[in-house]
Amino acid sequence: MRFSRRKAEMKDRLKRNMNASAGFRHHFLALIILSAVIVIGVIGYMLIEDMTFTEAVYMTVITITTVGFREVERLGPGGQYFTVFIVITGLGAVLFFLTGLFEFVLGEYLGDFWGRKKMENRISNLESHYVVCGYGRVGRSVADELAGQGKKFVVVEADEDVFKECLEEGHLCIHGSATEDHVLEHARLEHAVGLVSALGSDADNLYVILTARVLNPNALLVSRSEHPESEKKLEMVGADRVISPHTIAGRRMANLMLKPRLCEFLDIGITGNVPEYQLAEIMVSGGSVFDGMSIRDSRLRERTGVTVLAVRSQGEEAFNPNPPPETELRSGDVVIVIGTTVQLAKFESQQARGGG
Repeated sequence: MRFSRRKAEMKDRLKRNMNASAGFRHHFLALIILSAVIVIGVIGYMLIEDMTFTEAVYMTVITITTVGFREVERLGPGGQYFTVFIVITGLGAVLFFLTGLFEFVLGEYLGDFWGRKKMENRISNLESHYVVCGYGRVGRSVADELAGQGKKFVVVEADEDVFKECLEEGHLCIHGSATEDHVLEHARLEHAVGLVSALGSDADNLYVILTARVLNPNALLVSRSEHPESEKKLEMVGADRVISPHTIAGRRMANLMLKPRLCEFLDIGITGNVPEYQLAEIMVSGGSVFDGMSIRDSRLRERTGVTVLAVRSQGEEAFNPNPPPETELRSGDVVIVIGTTVQLAKFESQQARGGG
């Protein structure tokens, strides 16, 4: 899915580049044709009507532009026929040039204006979405993952060039600093389910998390941290998870060497690159048919096809991996399961409607 999306983005970018190149060729060709008509007109009037260079330029310009000023002198038959030729060819060249100019103006300016307007309307209607603060290397990876899983999100980026790159890649984006309250409000943070702060400065991430926790107490907040001493501070101001890219990368590389097949299996389950296998976390809802049942009595495997890998009871920090069959499921418990897309959807739909 991610490869297909990247391929589509490359096609779109190539198409834009080709359109820009075609527009440049149109203008260049129009200027050459118009210049050629002017040169031919000047030379023609000088030879046919024996005009001076200045008179020939004047006659050529007023003929091409059809402004209707008086002639320098009364034209003979040859000059009249030549003037008809200049009117036809010159007016065609001018119209050809103006057509390209109008297309450029409408495409570059008005098209961009309406595109931004449409994007603003989409952002103003966002709900149950994610907010990604910063579109650097980390933020870009987060956006790609969210897009690959079909999630709604909006990016907040302060750098204008990076903001334009984000737009070119097809993401909703807001140009502004995530450390400003009104920018996060513009991203409809109060209606979001989560926020990722991937700014390059720990101080900025700290401020964003603090602001986000005030604007939306229920949102899941994940922050990047460059320095180990900043992790505790970020958690203190409201971050649910703090990620150090360097630490994660180091652990990842070590595990790829020590447990390559396990990492491959987990990647398949988490990223969903292979549709047959997906890991998911599902919270047992109040009134669910599974609420109060043990794993054995719920018959999850028989009813939905999913397999329970771990359970974390409400109020507890740690998961109970490979839970025994007598483990009871309660409202608010988080269940880690593995199954196909159809099986996971069946599990969620059954508990949402209370069974059936």
